[in-house]
Amino acid sequence: MSMSKTRARKPVERVSERSVPDGGRPVHWDTWNLEGLDAEARIRAGKSWEARMKQEHLAVGAFAMLVTELAAEGCDPIVLSLLTRASSDEVRHAEICRKMAVGLLGEDQVPKRVRGIPSIPKHPGASSETRALLHVVEMCCLSETFTGVFLTDMLSEMEEGTPRMAVESLLEDEIDHGRVGWAYLATRARAKRVDGLAAALPAMVEHTMGWVVDKARSHPEPDTKPLRSVGYLGSTTAGVIFERTLRDVILPGLETCGIDLGPTLAHIAERGWR
Repeated sequence: MSMSKTRARKPVERVSERSVPDGGRPVHWDTWNLEGLDAEARIRAGKSWEARMKQEHLAVGAFAMLVTELAAEGCDPIVLSLLTRASSDEVRHAEICRKMAVGLLGEDQVPKRVRGIPSIPKHPGASSETRALLHVVEMCCLSETFTGVFLTDMLSEMEEGTPRMAVESLLEDEIDHGRVGWAYLATRARAKRVDGLAAALPAMVEHTMGWVVDKARSHPEPDTKPLRSVGYLGSTTAGVIFERTLRDVILPGLETCGIDLGPTLAHIAERGWR
């Protein structure tokens, strides 16, 4: 993939902060350093931010559904409040990701908005109470925890500037989104209301991380400092992060809550994950 030299040297698009929904850690959009980032790398990084934009948009609907389910079942008002806020956070996240993509690709190369709602596991046969638990665990304890550790690793080698501020803004919220899920799970565990979770966990873990590890093994991709500087980690690093997060963060957390990990450990062994 190639671009003309004129396009490669095009200044980063200037964007207005006023178009980003209020709230969260602010991002200043005029401090970019693209030194060493050639045209192909800009496209790769920009497309990854565009893909994140779409995922963040889908998360809006996912959190809205969690709020609806927990409102129907009843839960701690703080949990309901934080999940409601999370849905709004994801609207802002989608716009931050769009602006990162615009800065790398150009305004005319990135859609101004996306459409769609997430495809959420139905868990047929589960009660509404169990289904709500499974959705919270997959969305918050798994997906948001994976994302939080991934962004933390990404941030570790980023210099000051717009890309770092964008990642910091996302990370600050993702950590809270993961925590609310773990708090809800702990409450359900103390009440001994976690039936169905142990059996459902292998499929949930597969859904949230299997594709990441598969891509790391089928299409290994090393990191480069210029790409990391704009928030892009190669598939190889991503696979390592997800496997480590499962092993060192998620499984111990589930074990602390008294969840039977036998089925999940068997699935991990079968998949050859480390």
